[in-house]
Amino acid sequence: MEHSTNASGSGQEETVVSPTGHSKEFVQQRVSNPTKEAWILDSLKKRRTEFLHKQKIRAFVGTWNVNGKAPPADLGQLTAWLGFVPDNEVELDKLPELVVLGFQELDVRAEAFVYNNSVKDMEWTEAVERSMGMAKQKLVKVASKQLIGMFIMVYVRTDMVEVVTGVQMASVGCGIMGVVGNKGAVAVRLTFRDTPMCFVCAHLAHDGAQVERRNAQFHDLSRRLAFAGSAADADPLTPSADVVGSGATEADRMHSVFDHSYVVWFGDLNYRLAIDTGDMDEILARGEHRALLGLDQLQIVRMNKQAFAGFEEGHIDFAPTYKYIVGTSEYDARRRPAWCDRVLWWTRPGCEDGVLSEAYESVDSVCTSDHKPVRAQLGLDVWRVDVERRRAVFLEVLRELDRYENECIPTANVEATNVDFGDVYFGRAVRRQLRVGNSGQVPLEYGFVATPNRAAVAPGWLRISPEHGMLLPGQSVDVELVVSVDERTSAPLSTRQEDLDDILVLHLTRGRDYFIQVRGAYQVSVYGMSLDVLVHCKGAVRNMTRADFEQCLRSGQFSVPRSMWLLIDFLSRYGVDRGLTLFNYTGDSVLGRRIREWLDTDQALDPGAILQWPEGSDAQGSSRMSLTDQTLVASAISDIDVLAPSTAEALEQLSLGTWTPTPMRAESDSESEPDLEPDPHRHLGSGQAAEAIAGRAAHDAGVDTVASCLVELLRALPSPLVPTALYSACIEAGGHSRAAALEALEVLPPGNLNVLVYLLAFLREAVERGATAAARVARVFAPALLRPPVGHVRVDAEGGYAETFVLYLLQ
Repeated sequence: MEHSTNASGSGQEETVVSPTGHSKEFVQQRVSNPTKEAWILDSLKKRRTEFLHKQKIRAFVGTWNVNGKAPPADLGQLTAWLGFVPDNEVELDKLPELVVLGFQELDVRAEAFVYNNSVKDMEWTEAVERSMGMAKQKLVKVASKQLIGMFIMVYVRTDMVEVVTGVQMASVGCGIMGVVGNKGAVAVRLTFRDTPMCFVCAHLAHDGAQVERRNAQFHDLSRRLAFAGSAADADPLTPSADVVGSGATEADRMHSVFDHSYVVWFGDLNYRLAIDTGDMDEILARGEHRALLGLDQLQIVRMNKQAFAGFEEGHIDFAPTYKYIVGTSEYDARRRPAWCDRVLWWTRPGCEDGVLSEAYESVDSVCTSDHKPVRAQLGLDVWRVDVERRRAVFLEVLRELDRYENECIPTANVEATNVDFGDVYFGRAVRRQLRVGNSGQVPLEYGFVATPNRAAVAPGWLRISPEHGMLLPGQSVDVELVVSVDERTSAPLSTRQEDLDDILVLHLTRGRDYFIQVRGAYQVSVYGMSLDVLVHCKGAVRNMTRADFEQCLRSGQFSVPRSMWLLIDFLSRYGVDRGLTLFNYTGDSVLGRRIREWLDTDQALDPGAILQWPEGSDAQGSSRMSLTDQTLVASAISDIDVLAPSTAEALEQLSLGTWTPTPMRAESDSESEPDLEPDPHRHLGSGQAAEAIAGRAAHDAGVDTVASCLVELLRALPSPLVPTALYSACIEAGGHSRAAALEALEVLPPGNLNVLVYLLAFLREAVERGATAAARVARVFAPALLRPPVGHVRVDAEGGYAETFVLYLLQ
């Protein structure tokens, strides 16, 4: 009779309860964080003698690499290996409660590797059971598992069968290509009374030089060997981590090798001696084999925690078990002797000292293989749980914790629960301080936490520093709250789809939550507004409502945003032909804010308030780029066919010398603007003016500020003028040719293309007239036009390719 279940099989659905007898929901409510859980588990461990009844059992564990040989005709060799078979009448209490036998290289035939249909298990099972003699009547096989040459059998003494439950088996191959079962492990897990344990019979990579591979196979098998979970798998000493932790049920979870109180790992682990001392034969002949244990690879990797960390092994007082001349007890001189065949064990924290090695030896008289069989007798502590008493102890621990928490509940003084940031403008950070103080008698741990409607602790436009911390009694901290709207967060705010309004949750560990409202009045701006919205806006955006934006988006649109036209029109009038340099200076920040305000309120840019030098008429007929509201691009670039079939044709049709611009006026303005003064340098000294005219190095702070506003308008677009999806193609084109650059823009959306063509027309004009250099334009506008996608890892060469790409467009 076999009480066994495969790990891949399905079992009956069970109600999941904690080892205390309480439902998972009850435990989760009372145990809400890892620190509290650890305290409860530690308290239960200290009182476990009140609800656990310990029993000592014996487990016989044997391992033998049989080298593909058939069972010996003389069954006395098997009996000698087993060791526990009596010569006369069988006394039940003299037999071990568990007998675990593992074989390696049981079947080395080629067809066994291909079809995995070995039949040797039955042959060896019959031989082993015959060798048990009368003891077989007192033992019941509860599990067996074979994987090609590896085979494990587990027997339970007849009077203990009823207390062995949850038997499952698993196997994993890690040989050829990491999956074939010529190397790997077979495993059996079971629960003895209320103590889960796992037995792993393994066969690892051969050859003395493959230490790292053996280490890797150990970790691979530890990860891949798994068993289906059940409510009976809980650690009898403490509540299961699953019950007080995640929401998964025990039945949903696969248990690993190390989800047991004990793990016994045995087999042909194939660890060899690290080096050949040269006098090894003499040492072994004198029986001084213990002198070689310092060279044992397994002991070395355990000590260095490269593999089998935390495992223990009985004292080795027997000769190396490999490699012998078959039929003898003489070592094969062609191989360095080694202790390949081992029995080790691991205990879960809380089960320390639960395993005792009572015997550990090899059987020298068995000579049918090139390995000597090894056996170990282990004393195991197993427990029976008094469920009612454990429930009572658990409740007492909870009551003690409640009393402690009630005495130690932290309290805080929070200076304000409403934080108003006032008016908030795009790109301008606003800071506020929130003072949090510890008004209690115990240390206070605080932290801002996420809400059900938001995964992060704060919205994207708000930064908190510090987000968490600890305060001793009487201490306080000023938490800085910073609101900053940029191109990443501006889009929904710019059309009033969202407001600067949110609730922060300040959580005190073991204490209450404080709800802090943060709000601000976002001043809608053309900066941070998407291009699709900008081209629809025909007036001031500052005071537009959500309904206004919805109506605006249903109306007609410009080819180019009005705000961009105002900036470029100003620069073409007062920055291109006045002996000034563009894009070399950032300008004045105060003036920049004023210009932004004009754009947001749809006011004309006032030359008298902007220019450092007075403006005048230009007798030379300087270019005054100006467009009508209806066809901005078509009137600015007279030679472009706005229905050109491709981006390349649109860019190629740019003609810088044939513009016939007309000034743009408000609908109520019927008068032409006055002509400009011809001398842009009259407020400079004669030497400065001459230098400015000759070297074109002079600059006007007002013009510089308008130029900076143009660049910042492009940078503030939530989605750049050249969409991020085209970034890689444009960078690659920058390393090839102008034709590649034009081809990369073939899929540019029509609206983006209109704006790009308009911008390039102005920049080409500025370069042609000497107001700036093409290289400078490329350096300034490349980051504004080309923005890498989120998560993109930049390389050093990308900046140069981006600038070259812009240079190609300027040609």
